[in-house]
Amino acid sequence: MAWTPPTKITVIISFLVLAGGLFVLSELLLGYTNVLPALALGAFSSAEVWGMIAMVLVFLAWFLMFLGVKMKGL
Repeated sequence: MAWTPPTKITVIISFLVLAGGLFVLSELLLGYTNVLPALALGAFSSAEVWGMIAMVLVFLAWFLMFLGVKMKGL
């Protein structure tokens, strides 16, 4: 199976999703601007919920790039 480079739109969207996830993680860990609103769901605290959102965003960025490389025309 040959390697196919991802399209430009795949790279751009993957980068934006990754940047969003890394922004949330850096905001949680370093607290630059404190722009994240309180978002407590169930038994999870606000920081835990935002941490889960950040991890999902970083995973989705990786997965989109993985699909862009593995599948032709994506």
